[in-house]
Amino acid sequence: MTIKKRFLISYLSAFIISIGSLLLILSLVFYITLNKIPSVTDVYKMITKQRALTPEEEDSFVALERMVKKSPDLLNSPFSEELLETIQAIEGKGLEVVIRKNTQFPYFSEDLVEKSLIAHSPDYEINNFSPAGTIDNAGRLFHYIKLDFNYLDGSNGSFIILKRESSLFEFFTKWGIWIVLIIILIAIVSAWLINDRLAKTTIKPLEELETATKSITNFTSFIEAKEQLPVTKKSKEVRQLEQSFEQMWRELQKAEAERRHYEANRKELVANISHDLKTPLTSIIGHVEGLQDGVATTEEKQQHYLDVIHKQSIHLNDLIEELFLYSKLDLDAVIFDKQTIDFVPYLQHIIEEQHWEKDCLITTDFPDKKLLVSLDPIQMNKAITNLIQNSLKFKDNQKSQLKLDFQVTYDKQKIVFSLTDNGTGIDQEELDHIFRRFYRVDKSRTPTVKGSGLGLSIVKQLIEHHGGVIAIKSQLGINTQVTITLPRQGGTL
Repeated sequence: MTIKKRFLISYLSAFIISIGSLLLILSLVFYITLNKIPSVTDVYKMITKQRALTPEEEDSFVALERMVKKSPDLLNSPFSEELLETIQAIEGKGLEVVIRKNTQFPYFSEDLVEKSLIAHSPDYEINNFSPAGTIDNAGRLFHYIKLDFNYLDGSNGSFIILKRESSLFEFFTKWGIWIVLIIILIAIVSAWLINDRLAKTTIKPLEELETATKSITNFTSFIEAKEQLPVTKKSKEVRQLEQSFEQMWRELQKAEAERRHYEANRKELVANISHDLKTPLTSIIGHVEGLQDGVATTEEKQQHYLDVIHKQSIHLNDLIEELFLYSKLDLDAVIFDKQTIDFVPYLQHIIEEQHWEKDCLITTDFPDKKLLVSLDPIQMNKAITNLIQNSLKFKDNQKSQLKLDFQVTYDKQKIVFSLTDNGTGIDQEELDHIFRRFYRVDKSRTPTVKGSGLGLSIVKQLIEHHGGVIAIKSQLGINTQVTITLPRQGGTL
């Protein structure tokens, strides 16, 4: 079932339930008080009979009643002067008078119609159990009070005093059923108009949005399809739904872009791993086969072959360890055993244990102060050592010596360690990608430049696991500066 039909059924159901509930409540009230459920006619009579007499009606009734008690024949024709004066006084109060004898009307006021009196006059009852009520006279409603009696000759007699009902009461009594029907019609028309308005502001935009979503293949086509929709007034909820759809498509496109990026990285990962693993393996296999085939005929040449196999095996092992560490970092499976360490002596120890070449000039600028940091000494050692090895790997052979400057600064919240070298430097376009996994400035991945392209990506993750930040500045052919910022113990970045 469509939303439009559901709304329409809801409106009609609410209307029917409201009317039914009102009638049920009224029925229960009448049943409790009267021990029966009255008809429309009974309700009408109850309303008219229970209306209180006005002072004019009461005084007029008493005056005529007094004459009947004095002598019923005083109301018989020919009428006495006393009766005519009394009737004239009553009519002067805006009331009407009717005198009935059997089925005849010897007297009735000028505004009344005799034929209507004959048709609608109340029944004769000598006991006067129902002396008041409402009658119709030529389409006009009158409230009456009557007294039934017997003339001296035994004939049935009555005098009836009538007061014209208010025009409003008469209107509702006469046109009540039509008013109810008109109200019901208005309610139905209103429900239809509301439903039509709802259809234009909610249902139709939803249908258009559904049509647009069926014809889209990407976010651009979604926007184009939405812009081609006719401009209509939309409810707040529909506008919010459209915004949610747009946001959803943005997220989907973002997720799709990430998926494609990861897929490209996966393919690149497989290709790079294959290349980087194959290179040392090929070298090892070649030298082993050379030894097996007796190519190395001298002891010196054999030793050279063994040295190459050992060196390539170490390189292969380092590559596998890097891959293993990177995968563990990616899965957040590396356990960090953090300790409180004085950073300057810790850094000096790392520098001292490196195998420096003769043409390296090492300078340090460390503060003479105890700077405590919380770190895993093994993992941080890997990160700093990787940076030092990068400086050694990318030294500029056109310069007489490689200069490395180690510097530590600090404030209340953090420690800043920087390593600056005068190596080959990095092009500005490369800096934005330098921390990507398997990214190498040497696109051809030549064997002369060792490395998997995972080093800086691993370093970045290790630093971030310590709550730190790493940044690189470089000028091609001049220098490269790597800066690591770590929070001091008790401090925050």
